[in-house]
Amino acid sequence: MLRRSLTLLLVVSLLLSALSFASARPEADSVILLIGDGMGFNHIELTRLALGGNPLAMQRLPYSGLVATHSADSPVTDSAAAATALAAGVKTNNGMLAVSPGGQRLETILERCLEKGKAAGLVTNDALWGATPAAFAVHLGSRGEYAEIARQLAESKVQVMLGCGADEMKPKAAGGARKDDLDLVKALQGRGYDVVTTREEMRKAARPQLVGLFGDEAPSVAEMTEAALARLEQSKRGFFLMVEECGSDGGGHGSDPLRVVRAVRSLDKTVQVAVDHARRRGRTLVLVTADHETGGLLIDAPARAPLLTRATASAREIVKQFSDNRANVAVVLKERAGVDDLTPAELEKIQKASNPTEAVLAVLSARAGVRWTGQGHHTGVPVRVFAFGPGAERFTGTLDNTQLSGLIAETLGLGTFPKP
Repeated sequence: MLRRSLTLLLVVSLLLSALSFASARPEADSVILLIGDGMGFNHIELTRLALGGNPLAMQRLPYSGLVATHSADSPVTDSAAAATALAAGVKTNNGMLAVSPGGQRLETILERCLEKGKAAGLVTNDALWGATPAAFAVHLGSRGEYAEIARQLAESKVQVMLGCGADEMKPKAAGGARKDDLDLVKALQGRGYDVVTTREEMRKAARPQLVGLFGDEAPSVAEMTEAALARLEQSKRGFFLMVEECGSDGGGHGSDPLRVVRAVRSLDKTVQVAVDHARRRGRTLVLVTADHETGGLLIDAPARAPLLTRATASAREIVKQFSDNRANVAVVLKERAGVDDLTPAELEKIQKASNPTEAVLAVLSARAGVRWTGQGHHTGVPVRVFAFGPGAERFTGTLDNTQLSGLIAETLGLGTFPKP
């Protein structure tokens, strides 16, 4: 009887220990954070409407919320302060990268992941020294110090870094823009990185550490993300991957609905890549958000948004095909923008405009039922967050952008973040 009681006690003890271990085990070991630069709620809605009205991949994720974006010194943030809030969980002044308003260095969620033995990656179709990727691995008082940002990135322990441009990675003697003699490309190669400049080189690269410095023929954001995930998933302790699509910001600054739709569609394809990967791999949290809204986009006539998918070229490419006297405006817009009923007033507006690109975009915006209220600037409206995977339920309601990194740390079992 005593032996049976002791055996039962041992079994119960083992079960309790197993339950305790299971409850202490982090819900996820990896996270893919996708950021649409300047992607406001209406950027997403305009893209959904333009593509036929069905929910985008990001909109189909099971959890969503709103995110406030103000910076420490302004109700309207810039990308540097917003990315710092997302990366470090602390408000800073506009223009600052992962340092406090007083200049103190701030630990980022990427750096915490590296400290815990996870792999890390940065993907963008902007320059790697752009504000959003830089804020996750660089600490500087000014986002404009491109050469120093590039140096810090090259000396970081981030295993995969894929972006556009190589100027700040090479000295002038080697065809770059650096004023010093540092050749960061050679330094990276010396540390075991494959450094690639084309889609084909990226496809053939075999080393686990990869840097992409792409030119005009860059891979898509989805393709870069696939290449990054193929390497990062080899980490036994998981990974952190930040992916940025920068085009929606450029579209907002330029009051360009064509570019907005292209950019959000690009990010949405990448969201599907991330979700498919997370489903296969398991234990992976996928988050989609924005750093801020750009352009003050309003949608007045949702039914007219599909007009934007008729264009086969950007506004700049369309304008390049105008003759010197712009006598062929109607023909070009019919062929390249799908507009076959240009009114005399619209034609005159484009032909007489000092900036024909702006005039074309104004005509297309009006025809698509779109207005821009931000005069080409950032606005202070909240942005969306969408979530999938373990811990996704944390990202609901109204959040501040400083909360996201702490919730990521909680999901990954990384301890209190940021540190008190």
